[in-house]
Amino acid sequence: MKNTSKIAILVMAAGAASRMQKVKQLLPWKGSNLLSHTLKTLREVQKQHLYIVLGANYDAIFKQIDFAALSASIIHNTSWEKGLGNSISCGVAHILNQDEAYEGILVCLADQPLMDTAYYKAMISEFQRKNHPILATKYAAKAGVPALFRHDVVTELTRLDADTGAKKVLAKYKEAIYIFDAGARITDIDTPEEYQKLYEQYN
Repeated sequence: MKNTSKIAILVMAAGAASRMQKVKQLLPWKGSNLLSHTLKTLREVQKQHLYIVLGANYDAIFKQIDFAALSASIIHNTSWEKGLGNSISCGVAHILNQDEAYEGILVCLADQPLMDTAYYKAMISEFQRKNHPILATKYAAKAGVPALFRHDVVTELTRLDADTGAKKVLAKYKEAIYIFDAGARITDIDTPEEYQKLYEQYN
């Protein structure tokens, strides 16, 4: 795989996860927690240009995780209540204001612990080999995140401001999206029951 230094990685961890009734980002996983596990996985992909958007429970998360040790730059979205789209917009705008000129931005979620280094590396490798406008992950009836957006597409993400994530941009480029199949890596951790089932299976 090529050097990934021109890819920015953006981890979305700003939501309140109200159905979970706990701070989902800090739920135990593999000896740490969901968010730390995700960041450690991504650090194995590349050791720099890793950004994370925090919002709800900012203080609790900041106290529990050593972001400096994980080489992760924090973006604090104070309007996180507006939804995932708003947090993506906030994070992408911050990245675009940096001095670096990135080839693309890989948008990930903090609550998909089965996504592994091999999958992320495969996405980046395919992106750099073919220069697709968007690479997205296959779901039952749609394309979703993790998704990698080329530099000339990411500016459209700054205009998102709803709780539908990047759905609008993915729909616009539907015919140009390269789809990756994550198979059993796809997880859905929205309730205590879903988390407990996954935890017992993989921990």
